[in-house]
Amino acid sequence: MTLPSELYRQKVAKNELHSDEVQLKLLPLFDDFVESLSQDITVGAYKGLPAWQYQHKSKGLYLFGTVGRGKSMLMQLIFDALPFQEKRRVHFHPFMEEIHERMQHTQVEKGVDLMHKIASDISLETKVLCFDEFYVTNIGDAMLLGRLLEALFNSGVVLCATSNWSAEDLYQDGHNRSRFMPFMKMINAHLQSVDLEKGQDWRMTKGEAKTTNAHCAADVFNEVKATDFPLGYFALKAQAQEDRKIWFKFEDLCGQNIGRGEFMELANQVDTLVLSDMISLNEKADMAMRFVVLVDIFYELQKQILLFSEIPLKDLCTQGQAAFAFERTLSRLHEMGVR
Repeated sequence: MTLPSELYRQKVAKNELHSDEVQLKLLPLFDDFVESLSQDITVGAYKGLPAWQYQHKSKGLYLFGTVGRGKSMLMQLIFDALPFQEKRRVHFHPFMEEIHERMQHTQVEKGVDLMHKIASDISLETKVLCFDEFYVTNIGDAMLLGRLLEALFNSGVVLCATSNWSAEDLYQDGHNRSRFMPFMKMINAHLQSVDLEKGQDWRMTKGEAKTTNAHCAADVFNEVKATDFPLGYFALKAQAQEDRKIWFKFEDLCGQNIGRGEFMELANQVDTLVLSDMISLNEKADMAMRFVVLVDIFYELQKQILLFSEIPLKDLCTQGQAAFAFERTLSRLHEMGVR
């Protein structure tokens, strides 16, 4: 078994990573976590459904810190070091869409809780669930996640999560936050918080910007012709569409009440998204958070975004409820080559 600390040092030796003082201090904790999960485990039952049973079960991990601190990289080292196949790494948005899909199609016997059945089904192939970019933007997601995570913990699944927020700061300014408090307490009960502290944003040191010869969005296309683009229940106005490229004015896309399901559908249909006519998002929290989700999904699926904005990206959202979340978006756009 190769522990996370050894994998880390191998990457540093190959110049794939820069050694980071805060990260180095945490490596022994990650080693202990992997070793604790390498013990023998049996399949038992909880409320009549299969569940993993450890003799000495350890807490999961909740890695948080500012953008670009290497949280996802460290979680990948943990994932790679786990010496068994029953492990899974997922990103927030695809996983939530999967849960909604399971809720629609999972069949349960009378008296069996639907969420517990879904969690048990997931646990059959997953001892450890590595959950990347964990955050909550609405009370509906909070309630759903609360029920799901409780069921996963009862099924013996160990969670390793990354987030920009500490557990106490999740959904900080959200509506009906008092209803979120039991969820936060459950996170603290089952996960050990690991603070990566403020430090170097390593994304900002990666590579150089992808460049385009286009001086305006129209230059990206051979022909500019407005068209209606069906997306879920919506028919959005696209300024141009060509091959697997599409151009929207910002408000025509992010000004609509659409969510991650539609953004995932869009990302699956195109390789390049062109956005123009950007606006200040300081007083537009809903639009800002849609843009955050949009960038997350295109980043996760390794798709391209081209932005044409008269407002410098760093000034798009500097205050208001979405400002903190937007810091991660700027970091990701930088890594994607967007300036």
